[in-house]
Amino acid sequence: MIALPKNYVRLCAMMFLQFGIYGLWLPIAGKFLTADPSTGGLGFTETQMGAIVGIAASVGALCSPFIVQIADRRFAAQRVLGVLMMIGGLLKIGIYPQSTFLAWLLLSVSFTLMFMPAAAICNALAMRHLDEPSRQFPNVRLWTAVGWVLMGWTFSLIVLKTNVTGSWLPPFFKGDDVPQVMGEMKKSVMWSGIMAFGYGVWAFFFLPNTPPIESKSQRPAVADAFALLKIPSIAVLLFVTLIISPMNTIYFMQCAKFLSEAGLDSAYLLPAMAIGQICEIVMYVVLGRLLPKIGFKAVLTIGIAAYALRFFLFGTIGVPMWIILVGLGIHGICYAFFTSTCFIYINKVASKDVANTAQSVFNFIWYGIGPLLAVALNWVLAHFFASGKKFAHAEFQNFWYVLGAISLIGMIVFILRFRVESDSSDSIS
Repeated sequence: MIALPKNYVRLCAMMFLQFGIYGLWLPIAGKFLTADPSTGGLGFTETQMGAIVGIAASVGALCSPFIVQIADRRFAAQRVLGVLMMIGGLLKIGIYPQSTFLAWLLLSVSFTLMFMPAAAICNALAMRHLDEPSRQFPNVRLWTAVGWVLMGWTFSLIVLKTNVTGSWLPPFFKGDDVPQVMGEMKKSVMWSGIMAFGYGVWAFFFLPNTPPIESKSQRPAVADAFALLKIPSIAVLLFVTLIISPMNTIYFMQCAKFLSEAGLDSAYLLPAMAIGQICEIVMYVVLGRLLPKIGFKAVLTIGIAAYALRFFLFGTIGVPMWIILVGLGIHGICYAFFTSTCFIYINKVASKDVANTAQSVFNFIWYGIGPLLAVALNWVLAHFFASGKKFAHAEFQNFWYVLGAISLIGMIVFILRFRVESDSSDSIS
């Protein structure tokens, strides 16, 4: 029997709760935010919904390095994480009774200012307590996907459905919507806040102690973290991240619409999208075994190539639906092999006294700049390829092909320019 690393269960629980709290409300936010108030929704426009969901997250990610640095230089990481999530929980609870766009926007921005730094701290805290992060971190990180999926499914099962029966499709149950279902959906925000506060209390007192590492630097930790850009491999990695992040965001912006245009019944949209998260869980298990064998460059290249392959599959109009569903499953390779491997590599190269802030620098690009670029790129592509207010099925072809070509450019740049930094503490290349 393989011995688990010390604190393994607590680290997995941390990942489960941190991202399960977000998965509880975010996948259904677009529905209750834009639904008519007569049905229990808030009646916001699509633009307003995009600002609440997307721009708020970007602002949180852009500000994250300046907040996270206190976990590197001032206070124990688990204490900072706990305080951030307790404040975030109270903010989330405060959002629930609001009915105006301005209140939702300001409180959502305030929440992401707590959540995004906490998410970065989770990565650094976990790897600080693992003997072999390259091998062990993927098995911890997979619990983010488990939390995201299970929290949303559980809320739907308990709160949103009645006359429930089993189903062979994810989420493996079906039933009728409860009356005023949009109003019930909105309660996911309140429960997310309650859980975030409780999680923050638990993190503050019960996560393993992770004090700051003494630093000889006289500069703020955020300055030392951004100085990582002077390291060639980090500069290349973050430049390629700047290319791939908008691809990731646009996939989520357009995928459900594309599936509908391709002929998938609306009842199967959420089960189909869940294929990606389920495959992501499997790919984390694979990653923990594959990364030590083939190295960072090979794994990251596979992750970038998976983005291109998925878009080219989607762009091949007329293929059977099962091939499109395979494309959804490729999401697991994309996210686990690229995003999580970036976390591990940055942890490998960064000085330990800026480990938390270094993670937030990646989030600065992945969740901050990337989504903003995605909004602009999506608008440009829609202007060129969509004849109406939305893409017709055939019009998606060139849209996906362009995204695939951009992903390929990112892969070529990565292959040509990325060289793994030597590190005596980690022999993976």
